[in-house]
Amino acid sequence: MTINPNIVSLIDRCERLWAAEAEVARTYWDSPIRTVETDRLWLLRQMYKELLDGALPSLHWARDNFDGIAGPDSRSEFLEEIDVLREEFIHYKGFAEVFEALAGTTPDAAALRDLGAWPENDRLQALRAQHRRDHGALGLRAQRFTEGGYCTLYSEGMKLAAREGVDGMIARACAVVFNDEFGHMLRGIAHLDDAVGGLSSAEWAQLGELVEQQLSHRIVMRNAQFSNPVAPDRLTAIQNGACEPLSFDYQRAFGQTPSRA
Repeated sequence: MTINPNIVSLIDRCERLWAAEAEVARTYWDSPIRTVETDRLWLLRQMYKELLDGALPSLHWARDNFDGIAGPDSRSEFLEEIDVLREEFIHYKGFAEVFEALAGTTPDAAALRDLGAWPENDRLQALRAQHRRDHGALGLRAQRFTEGGYCTLYSEGMKLAAREGVDGMIARACAVVFNDEFGHMLRGIAHLDDAVGGLSSAEWAQLGELVEQQLSHRIVMRNAQFSNPVAPDRLTAIQNGACEPLSFDYQRAFGQTPSRA
């Protein structure tokens, strides 16, 4: 079974934007702006994303859909969502442990709502919500496809493994998250792959636009999370494709590489 060429084209549109988000994290690790305070801030914000953007929606979904559990499909869907909830909480726990090493204690969930939120992330969530409202299932597919940003924060964090102290802790936390987030991304692709026969050429084009918009804003969100280590001119350049593409791992995702004309 060959990989649908529309999916390949969509991934091609993402590779430079994924590379841009990776550049943000990579730049921060050795940036002169990096301090204990900026480390606390990005970790706090990542805890927010894992717990309140990640685990909490799955918890709400499970609560809202509990009474509908019946046949095999609903049981499988419910179990999948519970797995996501568990994974997202484990991710939160990992970053919370790094935060505690720097700050001594962590805020409770109620305090995290205020302390961990930041405008650029709010705007990303608002953009995704708008896409879901305006484009229905297509907007939801775009969100699932862009969640995790091809795991770039975690893959770049894992590269700190040779360092000691907090950097080594960051690397270990990112290693725990990486495989789970890659799996989440694959689920987004699987949902898309299930629907390829029903998407028109216009819908594929629209999906690509939505995905690019979300990934472009992820770059801004991530740079703000890390206290803006990438300067404005460079940020604009990498949003517009100045990075070398970050090659997608087709073998891991599909067990094969695409055939290109």
